[in-house]
Amino acid sequence: GRKLAWSIPLMLVVLGYVGCGGGGGGDAPPIINPPAATSVISIGPISHFGSVVVNGIHFETSTATVTMDDEPATPSDLHIGMTVSVHGTIQNSTGIAVADEIVFVDDAHGIVTSINRATNSFVVLGRTVTVDAFTVFDNGSFDSLQVGNVVEVSGQWRHEERIQATHVIKVANEFQAGMQMEVKGQIQNLNQATQQFHIGTQDCDYSGAMLELGGATLENGLYVQVYSSMPLSNGDMILDKIQARDRDQDRDRLCDQDCDFELEGFITRFESATDFDVDGVPVSATQSTVYINGSVTTLALDVKVAIDGTVGDDGVLIADRIVFRLPSVIEIQADIEDIDPYALTFMVLGKTIYTDDDTMFRDGSGPVEPSFDLGNLSTGDRVLVRAYMDGDDIVASRVELADASSLVVLKALVEDLSIGPPPYLNLLGIPIIADEFTIYQDADKEPISVVEFFLLVEIGDIVRAEGEYTGTSIEATKLFLRDCENSCM
Repeated sequence: GRKLAWSIPLMLVVLGYVGCGGGGGGDAPPIINPPAATSVISIGPISHFGSVVVNGIHFETSTATVTMDDEPATPSDLHIGMTVSVHGTIQNSTGIAVADEIVFVDDAHGIVTSINRATNSFVVLGRTVTVDAFTVFDNGSFDSLQVGNVVEVSGQWRHEERIQATHVIKVANEFQAGMQMEVKGQIQNLNQATQQFHIGTQDCDYSGAMLELGGATLENGLYVQVYSSMPLSNGDMILDKIQARDRDQDRDRLCDQDCDFELEGFITRFESATDFDVDGVPVSATQSTVYINGSVTTLALDVKVAIDGTVGDDGVLIADRIVFRLPSVIEIQADIEDIDPYALTFMVLGKTIYTDDDTMFRDGSGPVEPSFDLGNLSTGDRVLVRAYMDGDDIVASRVELADASSLVVLKALVEDLSIGPPPYLNLLGIPIIADEFTIYQDADKEPISVVEFFLLVEIGDIVRAEGEYTGTSIEATKLFLRDCENSCM
């Protein structure tokens, strides 16, 4: 089940059955004197606070050292959605997780040079950044983003060094004197004669740059962070400094002792089940690996997974368990009708919505509230919910407090339909009734007629309905056919 899947590895750690150096064989001798605590590293976006929650693990942070982009910080400087690495321990007698160190390193900080609304992406300093329903924007939104804005991007890597943004903050409307831009990536197209190279698609001029390579050679493939304190010059980034980096060390990914390892991200390289990378980390599955929401054949390039296991001496993560993230097809914007804080559920449109440790909570109605969660919501609040089906349960992957509205939104798979009269759909068990004033769109967001809409739509398609909720049905003012973009993630 949903909660059991994330509680199993922690329970095994508490019982002392998880080995810290292999793939979990069944013939290992019992541990007579288990250690008092197990070291753990968890890498992923922050889902909510109270403590810091990453990959479903609640880390106490009162004694944690926080580092943000190589500078000292505090837990209050962290934001929902930031992708971080947490290094800590789990007390085997109590299961309590305590963070020793939290590391945040952004992927890019600079000028937006292009935006593609159709692909939900933009380019910042040569790096292509993709956004989705779970990208958290501070000081703006993707719809309000403009070329020339200065942003800081944090996220997970996909293949071809694309960044799947988990957190974007708009720093300024435009570059200003005194700002410093920086971007990380591999050197490409190095031309020592002209003293230029590329990071992604960004032209970099290093003729006046200070080199901090730590003994490495400036060459194609070297992973670096480059800095500039000047605006772009004819599209070129005029570098002040080039610093060689180790992306694994940036996020504290290498265990310095036996440890449990939790990682969420996209498969960025795939050769086989025993040889692939997740967010740049080498991973190997074994015959003992447990798969949830899929199987070994589900593994493929760009698939989003959550993995826990152990890291061997060779730096390869041996996967004890691989969870394939279910697509969050469901979107609901409606008022909360009831809350059960003990069951961690709430009700909208007559449907019970489950939350768990992976649910991201955010107050989108005003200033950022770092400790916002289910306890901050009340009956009558308007919420934006992204969710997926786990069996018969609707499980929220994101819950955001929204501005009040008299209309509701429901996006889900079509379960039944009829051209009427009146035109009719069934989404999530809720009747959606259209009339002569209903507006229709196709999947390309082009206006179409009611006849064209019902000729296109089929059971199993995704439809977004907007209208008035009567208590039992939705009287639709808009019916839009939608695609499952970006795996609905």
